[in-house]
Amino acid sequence: MGLRDRVGDARRTASAALDTGAHAVRATGRGATRVGGTAAAAAKDGNDWVMEQLRSVPPPVLPLTEEWRLSIGALITRHPKAPALIGKLLSPLDSFGAIAVGPKEIGFDGDEVEWERVLEIRTRMVGELAAGAVWDFAIDDLRNRLPPVPGRKWAVTKVLQIVMAMSVDLEDRIEDDPQGELPDRVACEIVYRGRIRKEKTVTAGLFSSLALCMMPQVGEALAQSAAERGIPVVHAERHKTLSVNERVATLRKRRAALAASAGELESAAEEK
Repeated sequence: MGLRDRVGDARRTASAALDTGAHAVRATGRGATRVGGTAAAAAKDGNDWVMEQLRSVPPPVLPLTEEWRLSIGALITRHPKAPALIGKLLSPLDSFGAIAVGPKEIGFDGDEVEWERVLEIRTRMVGELAAGAVWDFAIDDLRNRLPPVPGRKWAVTKVLQIVMAMSVDLEDRIEDDPQGELPDRVACEIVYRGRIRKEKTVTAGLFSSLALCMMPQVGEALAQSAAERGIPVVHAERHKTLSVNERVATLRKRRAALAASAGELESAAEEK
């Protein structure tokens, strides 16, 4: 079975859970932890919604004639329970999670670069991203990006739910891979010439990296557009090599940290 077929199967079967306390529950069939009641049902519905929204996003059309953009803020505004006028509130989230691929510029997480300044595109294995530094962010930083207005707690909770659902999808694919290594590479780093000709790098963050893993057509469009412009597409220097078990364990640990942050968020709101 090819990777794209496996991605489709994983999306249809993935059902991670973010319960109303603080626990992420594995509910994807193999070794599933069973939970009862409305919390489990709500968690499954929430994660099904995440996967459905991501599946509904059309890939970039080549050759690029207009900008293609995916952001975690825009994804949240599509939720049926999104508060009215929340779109303007969520615009700061572009710096946490957004991908832009267009005829003039490309970028990740609000850092966009003109094509003529791009020096090379670097790729990484999907398995590398599972244990990379893109996970190292503080939930307090995420909260601080949004103004203290009604709907902020709801929006932050949705960010966590989206990231957790996507991480379970990636975890399943890494664990299912019989060779212990997913062969597909993801275009996730942009090296460009700075204003004073110093080389700089834009690296996809957590949401953007997960989205690139789940939607390989986006990275392919980025790499192909670079090649058409004579921009090299190269393999990035590899991170520390981890076994399949180590990568899966890392993903689970980080998901647990996200769930704990969600629990703290709920507790703080209840105390007010």
